[in-house]
Amino acid sequence: MYSILHPHLQAVVSGRRIIMVSDVGFNPVRIDRGADHSLIVGSDGQMLEIDHHKEQFSGGIMYPFPGVSSCGVVSSDSWIGSWVDRSMRKAYMGSFPLGKKWESFSSDSDDSENSDVVRSVSKSASWTRELQSEPLAMCTVDENIVFACLGSGIYMIDGNASEIWRSPYPRWRELEDLVGIDSIVSLLRKEDEIYAFSSSGGYSVVSMITGHEINNGILSNLPERVHDVRFDQDSGWIIMLHGKNIAIMNDLNSKPFIFRVPGPVMDVSAYEGGWKWTGWRHDGHVSNAKLNTFGRSEVGVSLMGDMVLTNSGSWSMFYGGALSQDEHN
Repeated sequence: MYSILHPHLQAVVSGRRIIMVSDVGFNPVRIDRGADHSLIVGSDGQMLEIDHHKEQFSGGIMYPFPGVSSCGVVSSDSWIGSWVDRSMRKAYMGSFPLGKKWESFSSDSDDSENSDVVRSVSKSASWTRELQSEPLAMCTVDENIVFACLGSGIYMIDGNASEIWRSPYPRWRELEDLVGIDSIVSLLRKEDEIYAFSSSGGYSVVSMITGHEINNGILSNLPERVHDVRFDQDSGWIIMLHGKNIAIMNDLNSKPFIFRVPGPVMDVSAYEGGWKWTGWRHDGHVSNAKLNTFGRSEVGVSLMGDMVLTNSGSWSMFYGGALSQDEHN
């Protein structure tokens, strides 16, 4: 059922040498996935471009920013990502071409004009922008990018960074007491709408065309704060929580099915009308109200097909054992 990774194989695609990756060489925090190529993001600012066979392009590890990218997406033939300089209280966004080796950022520059951006972003960027507040989440809408900035709003830009629309930062009357610790954790597209979710369980539905808010509500009966949210047409909604629970919902107004899991879930993908995931020292899947979890020695950071990228930077197969539970409410 599962393909086996052969770490020492080499191949040539379109005249470029690529290498099968068994260990990425750094500690990853996420994968920004694209249709053909994806970017592995490291905890110290590393970036590694791979395709969906886990093959690494010969450019190797790249450093577009001085630190870890706060969020990013793959759009068409570019990666668009952000970085926050907390010491200077500044945030930056840049677009980088795929299939090319990026220059590392430079900590020294004689360019007095725009020197902060020069020091903070690789010169390989197609464009860069300094932002007024921290980017929290991103998603793609065809060739455009939607991102949310802390306290300031939700924005749609095109591939050249020209603004298409902006929407006010969502507010929830029921969550006013939590505004100091609440922030948007997830953006996703569903049909012609953009859904924004906050860590306290608020959600806002925004028109993809105009940026106007269409609906606003609160996810009820969640036992923990929200870490991330995903949607699939066949599998419905999955709410990834900070502790040892996940929530499955048919729609956002329905009562969630709460499942107890061994630890926080880090990444999910649709699976047989349900969901499969990797996370804190376990993999798991749920389908037809049945939960299965499988222990692993490391933390699973991200999924690519039948493979799991762990926090040590190694690839392993998604575990498919048979520890079965029925722990939903």
